[in-house]
Amino acid sequence: MKKLILCLFLTLTACSWRTPNSTFYMMNSDNLSQVSTRKVNVAVSRVKVPDLLDRPQIVTYEKNSDEIQISEFERWGEVFPDVVQATITNDLMAMLPNAYVKRTYFDNQSMNYSVNVEINKMAAYRGDKVIFSAWWNIMNASGRVLKRGQETFEVKVKGSSMRDLVDAQAQAVHQLSKVIATNLSKGI
Repeated sequence: MKKLILCLFLTLTACSWRTPNSTFYMMNSDNLSQVSTRKVNVAVSRVKVPDLLDRPQIVTYEKNSDEIQISEFERWGEVFPDVVQATITNDLMAMLPNAYVKRTYFDNQSMNYSVNVEINKMAAYRGDKVIFSAWWNIMNASGRVLKRGQETFEVKVKGSSMRDLVDAQAQAVHQLSKVIATNLSKGI
């Protein structure tokens, strides 16, 4: 009888316990200013990121500490490199409205230009700031590098929620996209 009661208790307890729902985020490319009306074809390659960021979970840093948090229930809608690639692609489409811009994984040969980005750092401090550093280059269809640069942006987080943090991360990526769009608009 005691075993039956214990089994019943454990079954009811297991049924009543529930994991929290996950929240999924993407970066928004709305309300970006046009940089140029130049017509170009641009392929945006998959973004390279440090191994720590190559995951769907959102990674945050603790202020004044070496501690990081990997949020199990607050996640990117895709793995982080794909989120950044999609954001840069969408940003370039908004900033260069007459351009043909697409995400690509393998073949860039049919496009006039190919954009490559390698993130060095995306340190996100909840309720404080985002520090974003990345290398970028623009190549022609034959693979010759036409322009390259390294950018670092610091964006203030306007609140304490994860949405506020994601918005600040998006603003940092938008700043990088604007640098790239400006260079593409000059006809390298």
